[in-house]
Amino acid sequence: MTSVARGFMVFPIVYLLNGWDGNLINFPMWAVFWIIMSLVSDYLDGWFARSYHEVSRFGKFLDPLADKIVIFGVLFFAKPVSSAIPIWFVIFSVLREALIFGLGYLVSKNSKREMQANRTGKWSIFLTSITFILMIFKLYPWADYLLYLTLVFASLSLFFYMKHYYHLYQVDVKSQ
Repeated sequence: MTSVARGFMVFPIVYLLNGWDGNLINFPMWAVFWIIMSLVSDYLDGWFARSYHEVSRFGKFLDPLADKIVIFGVLFFAKPVSSAIPIWFVIFSVLREALIFGLGYLVSKNSKREMQANRTGKWSIFLTSITFILMIFKLYPWADYLLYLTLVFASLSLFFYMKHYYHLYQVDVKSQ
């Protein structure tokens, strides 16, 4: 249920950031609150699901979807973020997500196993969120360093997803 709530957190984040005039003194700290809440809810959602053995196929689908809604909602609709993030990073992120989702769907629909986020993917989401904050505040060169670190984690995550999908394809789909 917290995945659904997290998906809706994009609205106050985007609203608050778009109302900001760019002056650091007037920065809407409530936007940071909502960003932190989305990160904390992501962690707690997974922790509670695992702790109480409430992990479900639908939850494994909904959790990363909520992450994508928040990240891409902020990226595309919050002007301070969309104007600060390099276009190459946006293109990479969109292509990465399309590959992960598209291939994951194709493999999982014929697989007996459930798909789930990998740890490097979770770190990638966390680092992307922190990168957005550093970019908004124009904290260079740290924002650039973190952007490249995020790129490394996102690339590693993509590699691990593709390796996992290939394994599922070989074991579950091709052997049928």
